[in-house]
Amino acid sequence: MALTRDFLKEHGLSEEQITSVMTEHGKTVSELKSNVQALTSERDGLKEQVSDRDKQLDGLKKTAGDNEELQQQIKQLQDDNKTASKNYEAKLAEQAKEFKIQTALRDAKAKNVTAVQALLKADEITVGDDGKLSGFDSQIEAIKKDNAFLFADDKPQQHGRIQIGGKLDNDTGDETKKDPIISKIAERMATE
Repeated sequence: MALTRDFLKEHGLSEEQITSVMTEHGKTVSELKSNVQALTSERDGLKEQVSDRDKQLDGLKKTAGDNEELQQQIKQLQDDNKTASKNYEAKLAEQAKEFKIQTALRDAKAKNVTAVQALLKADEITVGDDGKLSGFDSQIEAIKKDNAFLFADDKPQQHGRIQIGGKLDNDTGDETKKDPIISKIAERMATE
């Protein structure tokens, strides 16, 4: 059974509680998805490497007659294997960086992670030895400044409710802080 808003609503949770639960659940699911994708990618890469090694060994068996030629072929295969290994590690590092950026965008409350990610200069963002993104915060602040509509507000939304009889934050007890215009309107309304 999937954890949905309707399921939580059926169990008596308020909208605020549901939003909080779904946010935390989303973080957990996102982390698990990134782990699964990383492991799947690693598995596929290892399968490909094993397949390449098998082909290389078959080629060596066929050319084992000439020793000097065999030594050259072994050297070439070793160089090819080093290059393939470096490319694979670079691919995994790039994938891990992308997952970290997507997680950071969700934490920054991006409404559409893909849209905001397209505005980032990914080549200027690096992942440090501690696993933290470097160069991300400054870019995200600039994007928030120019494109605030792409991010959710931290303020709780009223959902179209009108509250009657509330304070206008004009009654602070300090006469010097009262807004004179609001005070005059309030006086007129009280006498009518």
